[in-house]
Amino acid sequence: MTFTPGLLPGSPCWVDLTSPDPNASREFYANLFGWHYEVDRNGYGVALAGANPVAGIGPGREAAWMLHLAIRNPWIAVERVGQHGGKVLRGPIGGQQVVAADPSGARIALSIPSPGRRFTTGIPGSFEWADLNTRDGQVADKFFHGLFHYEQGQVGDGVELDYTIWWQHGTAVLGRYRMDSDFPASTPPHWMVFFRVLDELSTDQTAERAVQWGGAVTVDPFDSAYGRVAVLEDPMGASFSVIAPAQDDEDDYGAANDDPYDD
Repeated sequence: MTFTPGLLPGSPCWVDLTSPDPNASREFYANLFGWHYEVDRNGYGVALAGANPVAGIGPGREAAWMLHLAIRNPWIAVERVGQHGGKVLRGPIGGQQVVAADPSGARIALSIPSPGRRFTTGIPGSFEWADLNTRDGQVADKFFHGLFHYEQGQVGDGVELDYTIWWQHGTAVLGRYRMDSDFPASTPPHWMVFFRVLDELSTDQTAERAVQWGGAVTVDPFDSAYGRVAVLEDPMGASFSVIAPAQDDEDDYGAANDDPYDD
């Protein structure tokens, strides 16, 4: 189990869902992951796995999961986003957060980790991983390397399979996948968040429960080098994945290569 305090800039520090019907969304994920909630007067609910904060669900016009990456200063983040070719969409919000789009168009939140809220990972029902799915992998790699100085290593051959892992001091933190013909041409660049489930059987059971409670299975459960995965959609249309991590998933990432865009 891992908690937020002391996160390096660029580390995932929170994940939350905007929904046009937050109550319905909270019910769906409660049935899926066993979450319960602490809801504030603005309708924002912190999802708890046991007593552990793992995510947020709040009101919004669009149903979508948002990944938050840790920063120390939102005004500096605004400058750096522009310097490296991105676009600030909102913020600084409350002096704490910036919502930005990378040069390929995918949205990301850059946030100061909340000192009063721990972000729990490493347990069932918690955030496990996130991939940036984009059509311009090199541009995305260069942008995020510029923001956070990630080490970046190519897992595929860069042609048939263009997938990089982004590292911080030897720890794999995020992935970037260049979308191929398996993605419809209309699919915009986006972040895919993964939530941990207990074991391989749980991946299949979670996919079944998603359908039972009004969601959908976008990609049937399958085995990957990193664990058994299913891509799901909640009743409001927000996409997410579940994964039962392989026992040796850290080794499977391989060693980070020298960054090809570090001039």
